[in-house]
Amino acid sequence: MQQRRPGQNRTGRRHLEPYPAPSVEVPPAWPTSLPPVADSSAVNEQQSQASELEGVYIISVAARLLEMHPQTLRKYERLGLIQPVRTVGMLRLYSHDDLRKVMLIRHLMDNLGLNLAGVEFTLKLVNNLRVFSRRLARSTNDPATAERIGEEVSLLCDSLSLPAPDQLSSTDETRNSQ
Repeated sequence: MQQRRPGQNRTGRRHLEPYPAPSVEVPPAWPTSLPPVADSSAVNEQQSQASELEGVYIISVAARLLEMHPQTLRKYERLGLIQPVRTVGMLRLYSHDDLRKVMLIRHLMDNLGLNLAGVEFTLKLVNNLRVFSRRLARSTNDPATAERIGEEVSLLCDSLSLPAPDQLSSTDETRNSQ
């Protein structure tokens, strides 16, 4: 019969002692408590608006929801078709608008037979139509005329089997202007 050494269990593996947690002193410049919030409903509303604009799905979850490989999403990003938000640690975060845009890309490729260059051209065309229609609407003071311009642009997009510019996210416009 073998003799066990101290610190070994029955299986012959070493039993490790729990490592003591280090003591950390908080620097004096750090605040000890958070400042009071005036209106918590306003903060919750701001956070929900921020989560709408920012990404909410990491790449693996987004790929699973879209039923595609994560590498495809990376390829679309590399080509500039989508622009997910990045965290400090450089994780890609995809918003609902990003997912809708990928579904549009798939529609253009699968149903309309476009290649990635055609998809890129089409997305730029739709974005330019959005900017053009907004400029025209701003140039007129008549709300009825502005509404008619929007309808005409929607009809044009519909005839081309494209989504109307107002159906695409407004975050694309803000991202492209940066």
